[in-house]
Amino acid sequence: MGQRPAIDEGRHEPGVAPDWSEHWSFDVSREDGTGAFVRLGLHPRGRTWYWGYVVQPERGPVVVRDHELPGPRRSLEVKGESFWCDLACESPFDHWTVGLETYGVRLDDPADAYRGEMGERLPVGLDLEWEARTPVFDQPPAPGDVTGYAQAGVVHGEILLGSEVIELEGRGDRTHSWGVHDWGAAGWHRVAFQVDDLFALHVRSEGGDASGAWWTPGEGLVVATTVEIETGAGDGRSAPVRYRLDGTVIGVEVVASVPVPAGGGAPGSTSPPGPGRGWLTRALCRFETPRGTGTGWAEWLGTEAGRGRVPG
Repeated sequence: MGQRPAIDEGRHEPGVAPDWSEHWSFDVSREDGTGAFVRLGLHPRGRTWYWGYVVQPERGPVVVRDHELPGPRRSLEVKGESFWCDLACESPFDHWTVGLETYGVRLDDPADAYRGEMGERLPVGLDLEWEARTPVFDQPPAPGDVTGYAQAGVVHGEILLGSEVIELEGRGDRTHSWGVHDWGAAGWHRVAFQVDDLFALHVRSEGGDASGAWWTPGEGLVVATTVEIETGAGDGRSAPVRYRLDGTVIGVEVVASVPVPAGGGAPGSTSPPGPGRGWLTRALCRFETPRGTGTGWAEWLGTEAGRGRVPG
């Protein structure tokens, strides 16, 4: 785990490939199944992407998704029509703030994401503080020369949905990556979760290569030598059911999932169309480990066979 320069938290010079992009992601989960994630993507030759999703027990997900925002001038503050967001690095690799003021929709059913994301329109706001708990995990280079890193932390603040204010204290993860992100690729899978203050884990698989690392107060950050991901048989979206890292078995229960039209012919896509390409599923999950039960988020790219079926 090399020491990264503080400048890596900010924006990078765009590459020459037309599909080059840079992404910052933050997520948070709570034991009761409440959670949220945001992702800001800068596409220098296209538009800025923003995703903001909130899940709650026994209620449909709230969706903010816009692939046509103007790019930020210098910082990561984005302003559009009835839209404002800001990701601010208060202290490199230690403290970020996440802000949002806009409108979103609450879907009756997560599968409504495939049917135009129609639902109840309501104001959405985020005022969150993200603070690091672990060192940075430098992810191995991925196809497209994608460089990136991940880090586990704690999150506190407020989520506003209409007139409802959700006071949130939870565990979270963040990633930052830049390079040619292929939203139509097969075999993309990522997971991050925490168990109390005892254990945090990151796993990523892309192009058939899997990597993973875990952190504990006693061991520090340990890179796994073997990583295996088992997915649900017959599920077109390959929902995770079990992970193995250096012989340690981790079980997975999908609590709430949200399909995200990410590219490859999906609405708002900047990628070439193709059958079943570009549907990303993100899921708040419960993870069973030898060290206890934790929560976090997993994501995987979908296929045409999986459309219409939402795990969990």
